[in-house]
Amino acid sequence: MSNQSDSSYIPQITGIRAIAAFMVYVHHFPTGQEILPSALFRMTLELHTGVGLFFVLSGFLIYQRYYESCTFERSWWGNYTKNRVARIYPMYFLLTCATLLNRALRHGDAGVLLWILNLSFFRGFSNELYMSGISQGWTLTVEECFYFSAPVLFLLFRRVNFWLPLLGIYLIGVVLMAVGGIANGMGLNPMGFFEGFHFMATYTFFGRCFEFFAGMFLAKYMAERRLYAVPQERGRFTWIALSGIIGSLWLMSTLQSPEYRYGIQHPLGMVLNNVALPVCYALLFFGLVRERTVVQRFLATRFMVLLGKSSYIFYLIHMGVAQALIARVVCPATFTPVTTIQYIAQFVLLNVASIILFLCIEDPLNRLVRRIWKTGSAKPTFEAVS
Repeated sequence: MSNQSDSSYIPQITGIRAIAAFMVYVHHFPTGQEILPSALFRMTLELHTGVGLFFVLSGFLIYQRYYESCTFERSWWGNYTKNRVARIYPMYFLLTCATLLNRALRHGDAGVLLWILNLSFFRGFSNELYMSGISQGWTLTVEECFYFSAPVLFLLFRRVNFWLPLLGIYLIGVVLMAVGGIANGMGLNPMGFFEGFHFMATYTFFGRCFEFFAGMFLAKYMAERRLYAVPQERGRFTWIALSGIIGSLWLMSTLQSPEYRYGIQHPLGMVLNNVALPVCYALLFFGLVRERTVVQRFLATRFMVLLGKSSYIFYLIHMGVAQALIARVVCPATFTPVTTIQYIAQFVLLNVASIILFLCIEDPLNRLVRRIWKTGSAKPTFEAVS
């Protein structure tokens, strides 16, 4: 895209990453049931939808930064792979090792296979193991599937209709689910790889791919119309998108029942999560790029940008070993926040830890990997946090 160099870094888009991570945190640590209206508290239980916000954002950024330059050249693929690995893997590797080592020392059930499946992301394809290791890390398997299929999708987009590859991904998912079911019936799939419609639709790339396509379509639409610029319009789309997001969360919350703990477990909730919300998120990103609003200005502040840059660490540590250590300090009697003060204290300390880890470990490791990984003479692609 001709204006890529001017639009690669959009501070408010980095800032919203923090909001997505905080949504997932509130989902995992619900609070306020005693003081919030029942309808509002039930909506907070559906804030797992922050994961979808990440997915749409990934589609938007990866298309924006790599679509035009994508080629079959080895140097391009090498640099693309280096950028993706440097961004995601070093901290995931370190934190996964810490998590599995803790599990091995405390419970003695972290075998070699579990280490391999977690460190390779393959645990995300297993209905039995996708929550093992860093439990929330199942989303990284989905992300990696997108990262490594994106260049192929880009080349397909140039030859076929934009949406046809989406149908192909769904078809591959159906085939894998059928094979997994047959293998399970024959006793050949004890770990439940690609097993079950709900697992495939909720926890794998083959069920969540529309979210990435929504982000990519937005990037395509804006690039073709040269709409990347400083915000210059009023906030119509921003407020429409936020209304749609709130409305979708409310509808999902109304589907909660003894049978469906969360609305996403209901068929209608699954459609809202996998189809309706991605459209709203894409519309929100459009508004954040194009419109001057209080939301845009807030997300573009240095503080929110810093939280956005450290949001990947926050996401990885907000549950697990690091959170448990912080909880022992904040709430030594219960090991989980009970009071509002404990809840806020844990949240603040997790953010402080995330910023420190980002500045002292993640960012230096990211730069180190990029420096020592030699991939050829292709011009490196500018990378903001993505």
